[in-house]
Amino acid sequence: MNFLLLKNYDHYLIRNDDADCIVGRVYCLHRQRGLYEVTSRIGPSYQADEIAVVKSLNDAIPTFIDYYEKNPVPWERESSSFYSRYTMFVCLWVEQDRQGHWLAYRNDYPMLQDTKPARFATCVDAQRAADAHELDLYPNAKVIDDGFSWQPDPEIDWRSIPHLVEERANSQGNASGYLA
Repeated sequence: MNFLLLKNYDHYLIRNDDADCIVGRVYCLHRQRGLYEVTSRIGPSYQADEIAVVKSLNDAIPTFIDYYEKNPVPWERESSSFYSRYTMFVCLWVEQDRQGHWLAYRNDYPMLQDTKPARFATCVDAQRAADAHELDLYPNAKVIDDGFSWQPDPEIDWRSIPHLVEERANSQGNASGYLA
């Protein structure tokens, strides 16, 4: 995944370029000693959570990523029938419908099973499927072929994912690889 450090007035922004969002900030604590505070902006409130203090701006992004690999954002219970999880890429949630089935969503788009909304017997099953498919259609994400997929999000450009470009070219019978 592609993260960038961008200067923003008196601090820096950590931008997840693949997800097109700001996920953290870096503040200079002591310029002469080269100390920087790395904070997170992940979650529904976007409150700043301190992750670490680093000695170099070059350490900010690796420290940020390492922190989230070791401390994944947990699922939070909003109500007895609704759970959410905010990540460095997307907002996931699962909710129970009136028939007692659990449905999974990523950024307002439902998880599908064979073109229909996927229904799960338990909350944990829905969360597991959402977690497994969190990065579907993002560059360099592992492809999981288990029958589940998200309703397409028009903000994710399929042309940035090599296997989708190849599949689309093959499905159109275009040997040259040129896509109209």
